Amino acid sequence: MTDSAAPKRSVLWLVLLVAWLGWMFDGMEMGLYSVLAHPALKELLNTADKAIIGKYAGYMFALFLLGASAGGFIFGRLGDKIGRVKTMILTVLMYSVFTGLTYFSQNAWQFGACRFLGAMGLGGEWGLGVALVMETWPNASRPVLAGLLGSSANVGFLISSIVNLKLGPILTTMYGEHAWRRIILIGVIPAALTLIIRMAIKEPEKWVKARERGERPDMKQLWQPALRKNLILACLLSSVAVVGTWGVFQLIPTWVNTMVGGAAVHERAVAAMWMAFGQIAGSFIGGPAAEWLGRRKSYALFCILSLASALLLFQTTSGYSMRLLVLAAIAGVFTTSFFGWLPLYLPELFPTRIRSTGEGISFNIGRIVAAVAIIMGFGQLDKVFGGSFERAGSTMSFVYVIGLILIWFVPETKGCKLPE
Repeated sequence: MTDSAAPKRSVLWLVLLVAWLGWMFDGMEMGLYSVLAHPALKELLNTADKAIIGKYAGYMFALFLLGASAGGFIFGRLGDKIGRVKTMILTVLMYSVFTGLTYFSQNAWQFGACRFLGAMGLGGEWGLGVALVMETWPNASRPVLAGLLGSSANVGFLISSIVNLKLGPILTTMYGEHAWRRIILIGVIPAALTLIIRMAIKEPEKWVKARERGERPDMKQLWQPALRKNLILACLLSSVAVVGTWGVFQLIPTWVNTMVGGAAVHERAVAAMWMAFGQIAGSFIGGPAAEWLGRRKSYALFCILSLASALLLFQTTSGYSMRLLVLAAIAGVFTTSFFGWLPLYLPELFPTRIRSTGEGISFNIGRIVAAVAIIMGFGQLDKVFGGSFERAGSTMSFVYVIGLILIWFVPETKGCKLPE
């Protein structure tokens, strides 16, 4: 499909809206879980022991990452086989239904099972949304679209922090320790998206034409020399971004908790809001910056600025203050800029027939690495460094040096159309 044969503008905007909302609700659900995990586990485990709750919270985060990875692989593959739209309906329904079922959890492992299965839908929706938008809109629009998609999840994070900050105290007063169950039901809202998708959106013409030409999404194609290098390097670059986010940026809420004591709900929510402001800005500029500077130079710049901002934050801040909030927002700009860059670059590495599969594998490898790190104790680096989050965050930030080296081995795709 050429730019001149592009669909009507109303169709383009509807496709973008559905994908953007899907990602926004993904971010909102992740944000809600990150705040509600501790009160939920306190009730489900029937304990106030912070060590036990912290250990199980780590398991829950690992289950989320593994579920999202599994969903990225499975639904990415299915998206190439039966279509982006049909599969997206399944993913949105899946994370909506299992988020809603979390309400009925009676123990930690039921909670974890819902977390894993819901995350499968969430992880699958990422690659499908990217493929659907990038294959429908004209090539010239893709950099801004990548930024918009990248920022949407972080808008969801911001909404979740506002919900927890404003609605949380009201529901806690009404329902006590059971308040988390009412808040988590907000995650069911995305189910309404499936009706819009089913009624109004068709499969991208690029995918339809690939099927008409008899092209099939054979997994073996990814291991052919032309695509194998792209896949391996895309996995590594995505891993740097994801591990950097979980190993550096996501330390901040727990760090804040240690600074202000156990009753830090308000401070954590405020810190999350400042982090979200930076995340929204950073993920939005990721796509346009990649088009302006080129894919390789922009990624390298993001690595340098992420390293510098993380070191500035962890090495020059010692207490909860406005300085911490501002530096957290700045770090958010740079450490999440990759998530506006990836939606632009990953689709450019794979042809239409195998694009959703390639995106799903390459993006989600980083989630597996992060999950394994959490399970093995890597997510508890503060303990390894004698309880110093400053040293842990500073050390982990050097993961961006790996990305700074790897980026020069990938193809530069600036100015290129999506491969057919």
